[in-house]
Amino acid sequence: MLNYNEIERALTNGATESKVITKLFKDQTAYNTVMSNCQRIGGKRFCCIPLELLEIDEDYQRVYCINMEKVYSLVRKWDFNKCEPVLVSPHPETATFAVIDGSHRMLAAGIRKEKYLLAVLTEGLSEDPAVRKIEEAELFSEQGEDVDHLSPSHKHRAYVTRGIKKYCVLDNCIKERRLLLNIHELKNLSKEKQDSLKAADYRVLSGYSAALQAASLVNGEEILNNVFNIIEDAGWHTAANGYGANVIWPVKSVLNLHDNDPQVVKAIVSLFRPIEPDTFFAKAYAKYPGRKEKERLTMYLEEEVAKRLGIQPMYTGGDLRKVTSAINSQRHYKATGTENK
Repeated sequence: MLNYNEIERALTNGATESKVITKLFKDQTAYNTVMSNCQRIGGKRFCCIPLELLEIDEDYQRVYCINMEKVYSLVRKWDFNKCEPVLVSPHPETATFAVIDGSHRMLAAGIRKEKYLLAVLTEGLSEDPAVRKIEEAELFSEQGEDVDHLSPSHKHRAYVTRGIKKYCVLDNCIKERRLLLNIHELKNLSKEKQDSLKAADYRVLSGYSAALQAASLVNGEEILNNVFNIIEDAGWHTAANGYGANVIWPVKSVLNLHDNDPQVVKAIVSLFRPIEPDTFFAKAYAKYPGRKEKERLTMYLEEEVAKRLGIQPMYTGGDLRKVTSAINSQRHYKATGTENK
């Protein structure tokens, strides 16, 4: 077992960044005080534990795998409203508490010179230390498996409420459209309501992250509205993958390359309208099988657009960010390549 002081010294190599000054204080009186002051709330026992009584069992935790960058990030962003209690297992034989879930929070609290940490005590573990160690290891290895990790789309309305620009832009673009942010907005409705929305051609924005990237561009609202308009005008809004990332990403990229040129919008619609998304994906793969997905889709779409406009493709592979940056620099001097088309 490593106690808090030993862990802190080992991971910081004695660095002064942590500036933690603690003393070893493991006695039965302190342990008993913690246990006698536990409060049971909703079936769980909560308590405040002095950092000096916390330790980590190296038999089932790799102390040196602790991410100190994450620890220091927690220190900088420390917020008690976001800090969940750590999960600990009481060890009466040593008058200590083994941290099962929360080692990063424990170290961050120490660096902040907090004297205590809010904890939840495990329930029903064996009194036999050897058996209890196995039970602790099971809890440690399975932590988080049943936690519902929120995706960006689940947090969307919270980000809009906070006024974060790219989320607000995306929200504005979908307001008047038959788009749902995630599948749960549909699944949580009654069957009758689900059938009604499906009949009205409501679809889930499965390419949420790609749409959000489009919204984050300088001219994001114009580009994203054009992306959605293209999907709708081409009839792809009813396709199962019509609002997927593999559609939104290349369309967004090509529009950005051409500074939202209306002629480019028309060219993409003319390409998409006679085919389905799967056909577009297949043609891109057949033309550029050795390229990564996003690259080949963007290359193929740009090539087809260039044919329809009678110009040379502006993107022929490689780092799209560098290509776009170079084109934007040219635009500063009024050279776009398509302004006379």
